[in-house]
Amino acid sequence: MRQPAHGRAGGKVILLGEHAVVYGRPALAAAVPLAVDARLEPGAGPRLVSDHADDPRGAELVAAAARATGLDPTRVVVHVRSDIPPGRGLGSSAALSVAVLRASAAAAGRTLSPAETLACGRDLERIFHGTPSGVDPAVAALGGCVRFVRGEPPEVALVRPGARLRLVVAWGDRPRSTGAAVGGLRARWEAARARYERLFDDVAAVVADGIAALERGDAAALGAAFDRNQALLETLGVSSPEVETLARHARVAGARGAKLTGGGAGGAVIAIADDADAVAAALQARAVDTLVVGIGDDVRIDGRMEA
Repeated sequence: MRQPAHGRAGGKVILLGEHAVVYGRPALAAAVPLAVDARLEPGAGPRLVSDHADDPRGAELVAAAARATGLDPTRVVVHVRSDIPPGRGLGSSAALSVAVLRASAAAAGRTLSPAETLACGRDLERIFHGTPSGVDPAVAALGGCVRFVRGEPPEVALVRPGARLRLVVAWGDRPRSTGAAVGGLRARWEAARARYERLFDDVAAVVADGIAALERGDAAALGAAFDRNQALLETLGVSSPEVETLARHARVAGARGAKLTGGGAGGAVIAIADDADAVAAALQARAVDTLVVGIGDDVRIDGRMEA
C-alpha cells in the first residue's frame, strides 16, 4: 500500500431536473468549488475520521472503496476534510464517495479512468441514498456542467455555456434528508403513475429549454426555466416553505429565477442573476450562507492521483 494517499472531489448543484432524473428524464448539473479531501493511511479499519459528525456508514464506504481497488479493508483508515455542508443538496455524499475512492486507488497504485470513477462512485453513493440517479457522482467525477440521463451506462454529456452566467447558491442552517424526499415521491408515483409521468415529462421539457438557454448564454430564459422547474417541484411535493421563501427573497433582490437544488424538502436554493453579488448580499443580510459561482467556469476538482 502506498501511503499516505490522497483523493479529492467536488460538490455540485442541480440546475434543472432533480427528482425527474430518477425516472429516466435528463438533468442539468454543474460543479461548484467546494471540495472533499480524503487522506488514506494504514491502521485498524475500516474506519472513516471526518471533520463532520460521525456517520456509521463511513466505515462501510471505506470498506467498499478498498475492496473496489484491491486493498484490504481491515488495514485502511481514511481522514476526511470537507468544505461541503452536508444535507443541503450540494452533493456532499457523492463527493465523499469519489474522494475516498480516489484515495483508495492512489494507495493501490491504480489510476481510474473517468468511466471507472463514475461507475464506482455511483455504487458507493448507494450506501448513503439507496437508489440515487447517479448525477451527483457524475459531476463529482467529471466536473464542469453536465447533461445526465440515468441508464446502464448513463448518458453523460458536457454542456458549454454561451456566456459567463453567475449563479448564487444559498442555504440555511437546517439539513434535510434526500432519502425521505425521494422515498415520499416514489410512494406518490406508485399511487398515481400516469399523473406523475406527465409531470416528469414537463420537467424534461424545462430541462431542454434550460440547456438551450444556457448554450445561448441567455440568463433571462434560464431564469424562467428555473422558475418553471420550481413550480413543478412544488407540484411534485418535494419543495418546502423554507426553500420557497428563500427563492422568493432571491427574486425580490433581483434574481431572474430561483429554485431549490438537490433532494428538496429544505436544503439549498440556486438563483441566476445579472448582479449575483447584490443578490448574495441581500440573502446574507437574512443570515443565509451563500456562494457565487460562474456556471461553466473551470471549477473542476483535479482528479489526479497523489501518493
